[in-house]
Amino acid sequence: MLYWSESAGASVYVKERKIGHIEDIMLEPDRKAITGFLLEKRNQDIRPRYFPFIQIIVMKRNYVYLKGTDSVKTLTRAERKKVVISEDFINNPVVDEKGEFIGRVVDIAFDPSNGVIKEIIISESILEDLWFGRKKMPVLGHVEFSRELISVDKDAREEITELNKGLKKWLQTNKVKLNVRR
Repeated sequence: MLYWSESAGASVYVKERKIGHIEDIMLEPDRKAITGFLLEKRNQDIRPRYFPFIQIIVMKRNYVYLKGTDSVKTLTRAERKKVVISEDFINNPVVDEKGEFIGRVVDIAFDPSNGVIKEIIISESILEDLWFGRKKMPVLGHVEFSRELISVDKDAREEITELNKGLKKWLQTNKVKLNVRR
């Protein structure tokens, strides 16, 4: 599984020639999958360049290899309307079916073999992130994406778990280690 935050900035190659780096992702809300990646804008580009997910041969955290030079396309307005770019998605609120705030999207995890979004990483606030750590929510059939928010039902809300990376967990781990030494 790869995280969006890890793949941003990854170098993109066709054969051994670097053609750019990943600047953003393109999500298809209905499929809950990544359909492509935007490349950084060059001085002469009027419209953003992108490559469809299906053109990827190998994808790792730091690099992506594409099938050929014809893999890179120009993003048209019609194509742009069909997808959600991460800048439209990150920091969106996550709410339950009653409209209760759960948190904000800070990252997404996806399967690098097929682009399917597996988890959404959620933040409630900076202080809660520091103390408890962020939370993750598996993307099930009960999660609805839009440009404005992410809506979840009761079942999806119950699946939200802590990543256990906060100070509270760290301090408890160190406390146990200190007690063992005595």
